[in-house]
Amino acid sequence: MPHDLTPPGTTTRVSADKALVIAPHFDDDVLGCGGLIAQLTAAGSEVAVLYLTDGSGGNEEIDDRRTYAERRHGEAIRGLEILGVTDVEFLDLPDGSLATHLEEASAGIRRALTERRPDLLLAISPIEISADHRAAFAALYAVLAPLRGGTDLDAAATGLDILLYEANRPAFPDVLVDVSAEVDLVRQAIEAHESQLELHNYREWTLGLRSLRTVSLPPEVTAAEGYRRLSVRDFTTHSQAGLIRSAGGVPEYHEITQGPLISVVMRTKDRPELLAEALASLAAGSYRAVEVVLVNDGGAAPSTPPDFPFPVVRVELPENRGRSAAANAGVKAATGEWVAFLDDDDLAEPEHLVTLAGLSEAAGVRVAYTDTAVGIYQLDPNRGWREVERRLPYSRDFDPDLLLFDNYIPFNTLIIERALFDEVGEFDTSLPFFEDWDFLIRLTERTQFHHLAAVTAEYRHFRSGGHHVFGERPNQRADFLAVKAKVIAKHRGRHTPEILARVVDKLRAETVVAQESAAARATEVANAHLQIEKERAEGAAERRALAAERDALVGERDALAGELESRRTELRDHEENVQNLFVEIQRLNAIIEEMENTKAWKLHRAAEKLRGR
Repeated sequence: MPHDLTPPGTTTRVSADKALVIAPHFDDDVLGCGGLIAQLTAAGSEVAVLYLTDGSGGNEEIDDRRTYAERRHGEAIRGLEILGVTDVEFLDLPDGSLATHLEEASAGIRRALTERRPDLLLAISPIEISADHRAAFAALYAVLAPLRGGTDLDAAATGLDILLYEANRPAFPDVLVDVSAEVDLVRQAIEAHESQLELHNYREWTLGLRSLRTVSLPPEVTAAEGYRRLSVRDFTTHSQAGLIRSAGGVPEYHEITQGPLISVVMRTKDRPELLAEALASLAAGSYRAVEVVLVNDGGAAPSTPPDFPFPVVRVELPENRGRSAAANAGVKAATGEWVAFLDDDDLAEPEHLVTLAGLSEAAGVRVAYTDTAVGIYQLDPNRGWREVERRLPYSRDFDPDLLLFDNYIPFNTLIIERALFDEVGEFDTSLPFFEDWDFLIRLTERTQFHHLAAVTAEYRHFRSGGHHVFGERPNQRADFLAVKAKVIAKHRGRHTPEILARVVDKLRAETVVAQESAAARATEVANAHLQIEKERAEGAAERRALAAERDALVGERDALAGELESRRTELRDHEENVQNLFVEIQRLNAIIEEMENTKAWKLHRAAEKLRGR
């Protein structure tokens, strides 16, 4: 996911057949996305709003909370009617304490997504000032992050476009929507919340925020709304803290100092920059009962930051002895009750160790693991290593039979009881890699593993960087299959026909489901393309009709212009004729006047009088 926080210089047109707005409070929708809501409803979109809290005032001093809440319910409905929305749902969770009702909030969001199946979701930014706002994002994260396929919600969330809006704190948008034409409706909608205008300058804030968002846009845009675009994949491949960081915020956490001591074994060799990043990721964690066992596998002596918060146990191997020997040396030096692993090219999220520590405290748990996202990095000449792809290939509940044939548990996701290492024995030093997979198979003979489907770490690959034992595509390594065959052969005594049949049947079934899902997605994409082509054709036909109408108007204009010019010519000719006639009249008048002054004319007039004429 890109971390560029520079606002865009152009606006984006957002459309949807169905949109769902999640608002913590009764005015947040208008404050954050009122203009876009008005655009969508005007375009014929079905827009629904889900309010999470009850409007009772939270920490505000309210004499009659019930009456106050009823007033605010009415204001919310009137505000939405101005924007064209009539589909409103109220969860009515306690205002001001949403963080203590996350399960109910998540259940409401899950139900709304499943029932309404929107293609656009408008949700609150995670870097807001209000605790209820941040809790609303946490509730949404709890709904989307565990999605791994196969549920009604997975189907409902397929292709879901997610835009995070800002309400009481300017965020870092990567999508700007021109709402110049809708800003008056937004003003009317916020003015419907009279009770809040009595307490806050929301009118000025609402209009001011939309004015602020035009700073990077052309002058003809007089009002804009800012959004941060996400996908469901962003939720499934990032921890909550990771998403907050990517949005430009600082994750909140409370340090936990009580709990079992976890020894984090970190193998390294001459990669100081990567090591510094891995150590920093551990230091950012909330769990503090930690020691780091730093195993230098024959490289230059690594350094650690002077302000590093955890004790560091250093293990210096005089020469490079390989992955297995380094892991054995690290475990041997560990003093914690539990052992975790983080190699120097991988990262831990702030939630990683606290999540593993929580799993370890459950009854009977001796091994537990979470999920890790795979980040693919490419070298950018101007920005260094930059993430260009992120996926989640490993997220599977514990299956000891399948583990005999393929490893689906990255080692940086595990926490293992220290005593198990003494029971199972050391890592196999004859294996150049897959030593972790072999060790896990041996662990399955001792205990069950407990899995939590939550991303708490990152497994990194660097394209053309030579940083990873496998590289980006492990099966392209020359000895990949040979070493894999060695591990499988080592445990062939457990390969009963029943296990083989079950594993093959399971993998075949998963392949069929994956193919059907891919086919359904391909059909969906094809239908979308057909719809686009249809709309494009309709648009082309409309453009042709408009062009024909334009040509007709141009022809009519030209004809009128010709007629006007003809009339002007006629008028000029007429004026010239009038002028000539006037000159001729003057000439004739002069002749008559001259004739009347002659003696003959005067005798003529006298004779006429005598005749009585």
